[in-house]
Amino acid sequence: MYNIILICTAHLENGKCNSDELFDILKNIRPEVIFDELTSEYSDMFYSDLFDTYFINSVLRNLKAPTVPLEVKSIKKYKQNYDVEIIPVDIDTRQKLAEYQNELNFIFHKLFTHKDYITFDEERETLIANEGFEYLNSDKFLDLSDKMDALENTIVASEIENERLLNIYNLFRIEQKEKRENAMLQNIYIYSQKNQYNQAVFLVGANHKKSIMQKIIDYEELSEIKLNWRMYGSKQK
Repeated sequence: MYNIILICTAHLENGKCNSDELFDILKNIRPEVIFDELTSEYSDMFYSDLFDTYFINSVLRNLKAPTVPLEVKSIKKYKQNYDVEIIPVDIDTRQKLAEYQNELNFIFHKLFTHKDYITFDEERETLIANEGFEYLNSDKFLDLSDKMDALENTIVASEIENERLLNIYNLFRIEQKEKRENAMLQNIYIYSQKNQYNQAVFLVGANHKKSIMQKIIDYEELSEIKLNWRMYGSKQK
């Protein structure tokens, strides 16, 4: 009971990281429950019949169709073939950050115009395209992410000397990582306390993997219900 496999994903298709590959992964695992990195509002939108009609009409009328995360495409295909409950677990923190959008754009511009950061980012995207979910769920991905995080901290510390901008940057990291990750895990544990299942998966962006893994350890120590977590790609005990 309560077996959960954490599968790290990317939201945009890129080479071998695509919805068909993820569907095959889901098909092999056969989860009864999918915990999805979406808010309930976005989940209701993406999985409604009205959205499918709107998307098709947008394409037929040569309008810009909304971007559909690859996870949603995979889950829809899986749902057509298997019984599954889709549980959105994310929260929306954008409202608190909205007033700082100009400042955040300035910070991100500093990062993505830095030569070394561009090199790391291009290397990561190439590996994602060539190796897909195997890479996203590997220690090799974590190693490169650690290098990028260290460089990001160096760039921010050396090139963004304004104290207000540094505070905004730290707020962004708290809202987008700490608060969202805690909320997602809390929602998974709340659902698990109220519902029984044998096999579930948790689909989450790979950039959350390291901090999510540490939070899982903390939750397992404190929670009354114990979940049997496994990382996708790791050997089953």
